[in-house]
Amino acid sequence: DTDMARTVMLCPRGYYWSFLSKRAYILGIESSCDDTGAALLDSNGKVLGESLRIQSSSRFGGVIPSIAMGRHARALPQVVDTAMGSTSFSSLRAIAISNQPGLKGSLAMGIDYAKYLSIKYDVPLIPIHHMEAHALTPRFIYPDLTFPYLFLLISGGHCILGVVSQLDDFKILGYSPDSPGEALDKVARALKLNVLDSSLKDVSGGKCIEMVALNGNPKAYEFPIPLMHKRSCNFSFSGLKSKSIEMASGLSQRDQVSDFCASFQYAIGRHICMRLQRALEYVDLVQLMTDRKLVVSGGVACNKTLRSYIDKIASTYGYDTYYPPPQYCTDNGLMIAWNGIEKMRAGWEMVQPKNALSIQPLPRGKFGTNISDSVIEKNISCKWIKIIS
Repeated sequence: DTDMARTVMLCPRGYYWSFLSKRAYILGIESSCDDTGAALLDSNGKVLGESLRIQSSSRFGGVIPSIAMGRHARALPQVVDTAMGSTSFSSLRAIAISNQPGLKGSLAMGIDYAKYLSIKYDVPLIPIHHMEAHALTPRFIYPDLTFPYLFLLISGGHCILGVVSQLDDFKILGYSPDSPGEALDKVARALKLNVLDSSLKDVSGGKCIEMVALNGNPKAYEFPIPLMHKRSCNFSFSGLKSKSIEMASGLSQRDQVSDFCASFQYAIGRHICMRLQRALEYVDLVQLMTDRKLVVSGGVACNKTLRSYIDKIASTYGYDTYYPPPQYCTDNGLMIAWNGIEKMRAGWEMVQPKNALSIQPLPRGKFGTNISDSVIEKNISCKWIKIIS
């Protein structure tokens, strides 16, 4: 097994909250796609242990569900044991487990292991929505981040823009049937970036694009910006991806590839920023929230160039932007454990061990209330902000 493991045993100072009269321990387990994560937090919000097993899917051209399932099955006991350290399972107050959305087989692996632990050690379970956890993780990093706030989730599986007002109140302003992460990965594969540079052999496609683009000209190639004339906050990356793959076949020299990557990355960023700008206009128009706070998370949010584009839009509108650290932008056990803590704080009912078998994977679990049609109805015209000079 060529998986890479990362273990973090201590949390940066200052992440403390108290909401239970007696100190309790919460284990979080994440296995919605191809990475296996676990984290142990106490009821004060302190990280006692954390472990993440990252699958090297890039060499296969993407995630293969059957392979991901097998690796989860092998990794889960090791990852959970590492996160638990010397803490006994019987001392757990709850186990938070990601059960939606995601790959059905991958979700099932994590859920089944959580059920096993629940029944064996008589520990209640807390089902967690993977996307909600991503949107709420910055509240762990930034204690002053209060509801409501705007969130942008950009990853290899999703692109969602919305407002969260409570733990279970998410309004979706815009979404995509595909994702920026997938587009970046597919174009990187078409360009054979991990062949052109051996140091990129096991690097994800999105990271390859970002690194190669550093020395490129973002205006060297012109790409069509998706949904340019649609006055919505919805996204689409399939057309941009297809056009880019078609154009990639004619490239040869390294400087051409650098320019191409920079231009493609800029097109992705411009599309995201145009939808974000309209969302900011909409939020003001309907007075959906008063404080100007934007959370950006998901694997693609690790891209520093795309962050700079997003920051330009946010700062122009007077928004404070919150990014989790890179290790918490991608899938991880901490976000699941933290969401479990927040739900315990709010008095959410837990699933008792005798009912543990009732928890099932929901690969297409619903996320929030879709109000994207309301954005379209407002027919908002924007004077586009330049994200590069």
